[in-house]
Amino acid sequence: MSSPPIVKPAQPASVTRTSNPLRLAIVTRRFWPYSGPTEMAIGDLATEIKRRGHSIDVLTIRWEKNWPTHFQFQELSVHRINRPASGPWGSFRYLRSLTRKLIELNLDGIIVFGLGEEAWAISKTFGGKVPYVIRLDNHLLGPQECQPTFSIRQLSALNGAARVLVDSQWTLDWMDHHPSVKNTEIVVVQDGITIASEHTHFSTEYNASRIAVSDAHPVLMIGPTQPLVVCGSPLNGDEGFMDLIDAWPQVLERFPKSRLWIVGDGRKGRQVWEYTLEKNLVHSVIMPGSFDDLHDILRAADVYVHPLRSDENCGFLARALVDGVCSVVTSTQSTRTVIENNVNGLVVGIGDSRALADAMRLAISNAELRARLGNAALKSAATTYDIKHLVCHFLDPIMDSVNQSPVPPSIEQVTNPASPL
Repeated sequence: MSSPPIVKPAQPASVTRTSNPLRLAIVTRRFWPYSGPTEMAIGDLATEIKRRGHSIDVLTIRWEKNWPTHFQFQELSVHRINRPASGPWGSFRYLRSLTRKLIELNLDGIIVFGLGEEAWAISKTFGGKVPYVIRLDNHLLGPQECQPTFSIRQLSALNGAARVLVDSQWTLDWMDHHPSVKNTEIVVVQDGITIASEHTHFSTEYNASRIAVSDAHPVLMIGPTQPLVVCGSPLNGDEGFMDLIDAWPQVLERFPKSRLWIVGDGRKGRQVWEYTLEKNLVHSVIMPGSFDDLHDILRAADVYVHPLRSDENCGFLARALVDGVCSVVTSTQSTRTVIENNVNGLVVGIGDSRALADAMRLAISNAELRARLGNAALKSAATTYDIKHLVCHFLDPIMDSVNQSPVPPSIEQVTNPASPL
């Protein structure tokens, strides 16, 4: 059984192929006001593309009727496409509207997040004419307990892409085992984060961030000396969250005023909250939902904890490292690539709630240790996650295609707007 051509490590940033501005679009099912690691990564990517002088539009679904169809988000132009009622005709009308809008923008390239119906429609309409890059992460691809499987439409999208970007070796291995994924370059690339050129020392923002989040909402009230542990990851059923809830009473035994904030949302969030109720921890565990900007939340924390059992990458953890927060993580394939125990974080075994509790208590009790690990995390993460170094993986295949094409693709060359599918 042959394997597809795979490029496993992400190579260093290459030299820009062309100085001519590109006309680009990002297609994603969810964007503001939804806020999570994927949405944050999209915002940082689009901002960096625009900073480099290219035009960039974000196309997403208009989930609510009262949402505007077009608006500016942090100087980015965002278009919302109506998503009619479910059913084949509703999907057809949505995809037709999406592809018509993309044709109207007269693009040099498209970046599409996920392998949903949007990726297939783009491959069907623009394949071979306008290059497109697919960005996948574990949450967009599917749960790890499932066997590798792709539909005919997903395979069509994958095999027509100029490049497929995945965020972990696990995702790449999954795709590598599928014999029908072929003729596609696959690269492992972390989610990029906009990193300030000058980092303010953590201690200078600690108190200010606590005041800011306390003023934002009563549920986020936190005293200047109260230990605060923050955890963030999509709540999609990972048993590591239950390990964290099991570990938390052991932290309270030593630090009874401690608070645990579980940031984010997901389809299994209710299960985590019900387990918190069962453990009678509602007075010290808060689940405040998602935030547009995690900076103040992370800078108010003493410790960030990543309790997941799976190998899924976590954008929340990446942002904690970039903000210089001391982190306690479980030993998974994804965390081992960025954290070394007692060098830039504390690493414990998977599913070991006692070890998780011991590590959190150690970090809370030792400010000098927190500062050392947090500073080391910031230095290492600034190189790993800087969007300035990673944006080339999105742009280079599009630039290569534009440079090889003697005439930029026109609307007429792409497809007939009256029948985009």
